[in-house]
Amino acid sequence: MNTVHFLIKITLMLFMVLNFNGSVYADNKEAATNLTTLLRSARAVTVNKETIGDPSKFDVQGFMEKTKGNYLKSAGKEVDTSDKLLMSLLDAIEFVVTQAQAGAYKNKWPTGSYAHKFLPARFARLTGLKFTELTEAMGSINLTTSDALLVNPDNRADDWERRVINEKFLASDWPKDKIVEEQTSDGYRLILPEYYKGGCLGCHGGEQGKSIHAEPVSGHLGGFGGAISIIIRK
Repeated sequence: MNTVHFLIKITLMLFMVLNFNGSVYADNKEAATNLTTLLRSARAVTVNKETIGDPSKFDVQGFMEKTKGNYLKSAGKEVDTSDKLLMSLLDAIEFVVTQAQAGAYKNKWPTGSYAHKFLPARFARLTGLKFTELTEAMGSINLTTSDALLVNPDNRADDWERRVINEKFLASDWPKDKIVEEQTSDGYRLILPEYYKGGCLGCHGGEQGKSIHAEPVSGHLGGFGGAISIIIRK
């Protein structure tokens, strides 16, 4: 093989590798975006005073139908049943809601301002744990936030999440809802900022907010509240 042919072959090989990696990266971004949309679609259904106080009142089938409806509105498409990660998250959501309806978490949160309450954040954490189990750790999804706004220590940001939150999401000029994504040694990572809406401030605003956060911080409408963090390992 002469030098010219060798260089052409190497160039083609590099092009194929880069093109493959770019395709995988794009696929991971789409998968992660779909996961965040589905979790938010389900969590929105948990923002209900009746079921927060008494999760035995959940209508599991109705919950799942509302979740899929919310996803359709937000994503502009139905849940893709061929997407294994997305279906694992859907299964995790149904598992957690079914367990909650059956009373499995009745004594899980015995102390604090929100003892025994099935809060949206608690739903999200339980769902994330089940999702990791179902995917055999190929995927993970969790809520996290800044140290100042942290309520549950189990949701504390890792080093990568903390850097993104502090350097980007908390910056005054950061565009709202803009994600951060990166291919790391842990896998493909995507993190999406979230902001306080009116329904959040019943717990996170005013004096109540000051009493539950790690530091005496009161959330305000439109302010940074936390983030959904995704890792895809494949």
